[in-house]
Amino acid sequence: MIFDRIRKYAVRLATIVILSVSGFATAQAGKIYEINQIIDIHAQTPEDFYRFVPNYYWIEPGDTVRFNNTTGNHTVKSVAGIWPEGVQLVDIAGQDVSDIELTKPGVYGFRCRVHARHGMFALIIVGSPDPNLKQVSFDKLNDRGEKVFRKLFEKMEIDRKAHQQ
Repeated sequence: MIFDRIRKYAVRLATIVILSVSGFATAQAGKIYEINQIIDIHAQTPEDFYRFVPNYYWIEPGDTVRFNNTTGNHTVKSVAGIWPEGVQLVDIAGQDVSDIELTKPGVYGFRCRVHARHGMFALIIVGSPDPNLKQVSFDKLNDRGEKVFRKLFEKMEIDRKAHQQ
């Protein structure tokens, strides 16, 4: 009889531990990375006036990017040529907060439709850049956009080398 009680408690304890551990793992998966869409009236250059902050993340598949529209007149749109094939394009406007879960590895380019002419772009690498890196094209970007993305891809290559060491 005492062994039956001990066994019941042991089973309950094991169940609690298993549920706790599995709940913990679920809570840890799928991090949220925030990007603020800002207008910086104190900026020294036009490129810094309208921007995503930060404008670069290297995340894992299943993580979420949260765009916080701090002024109400920014948008979030996929950049043609910097987007994995088969992934639904993004076109968000008029929302204070927008969450985008990215599950497919590759490189993802984002822009503000309104302020792209000023250089408002962001680059997100999901898992590995390799799946669509060779297909990346700057053909549909303005000069400022190409300049911003070239710097972001340079940062990505530095990060990739650091990860490989």
